[in-house]
Formats: sequence, structure tokens, C-alpha cells
Amino acid sequence: MESTKNKVDNIDLILKQTWLAVFKMYSERAHEYDSTAVQALTLLKIDPKEGTRSTNLGPKMAIEPTSLTRIIKLLEDNGYIYKEKTKTDKREVIIKLTDKGLNSRNLSKEVVLNFNKKVVEVISPEKLETFKEVMGDILKIVNNLNNKNSKPL
Repeated sequence: MESTKNKVDNIDLILKQTWLAVFKMYSERAHEYDSTAVQALTLLKIDPKEGTRSTNLGPKMAIEPTSLTRIIKLLEDNGYIYKEKTKTDKREVIIKLTDKGLNSRNLSKEVVLNFNKKVVEVISPEKLETFKEVMGDILKIVNNLNNKNSKPL
């Protein structure tokens, strides 16, 4: 039997459990407004004044173009956003918020700010700084593994 000293923590499991709990919380709040967490996140990533190029949304959200296309279509169909072609390149599209979208974005922003406020109230600044450093390091490790096209872990 493996001793506790030699046991390797399942970092990926901790990350997944934590993210799923956060996502569930956001999903439940979004559901109260007949929305989804992904729709709310999309609205948060759209600049409320200038709009955001559709090609910039995917990388900001770490989401595949196919999924993003469906989300954008749904948001547009439900009156949260509209598309506007750029003046310089008619092939390029800017996603802009409608008044309904801006209101929903503000609600989403409030939920995120409240969550962050709760975290800061409970967890010390030193621990949060360490958390940010560790998450940054994990992100670098994952990016390095992805860039090397490594074999699955």
C-alpha cells in the first residue's frame, strides 16, 4: 500500500471539482433569468461600449468556434446582441450588446463581483496570491504539454 508521503495528489481532480462547483453556482444563477452560464460569460466578454470582434470572442472564452457560433446565434435570436460589419473589412463582424444584453451583462457582472468579494472576505491576500501563482504555473505546464503535442497523461 502506498504511503501518504509518496501519494501524488490528483491536481486535475481538484481543479475539475472546483471549476464544476463554480460553474454549477453560475448556472443556477443564470437559470433564474432564463439564461445559461455560457451565455452570461459571452455577454461579459463583449465590450459594452465598442462591441467585440467575433473572431476575438472565442480565444477570450477558451471556446471552439462551432460552439461560439451557436451561442452567438442564440443570443442574437433572443435579442441580447446584434452584429455589425466593420467599416474597413465587410467580412469582419463586431458583436454589440442591445439594451437587453447590456442589462443582462450587468446582472452577470454583479454575480461575478459578488463571488469574488466573498472569496476575498474568506481567503487571506497571501493565500490568494499563492493561488494565482500556482494556477499560473499550472497553466504554463498545460500549455507546454499542449504545445509539445505530448501523449495523453
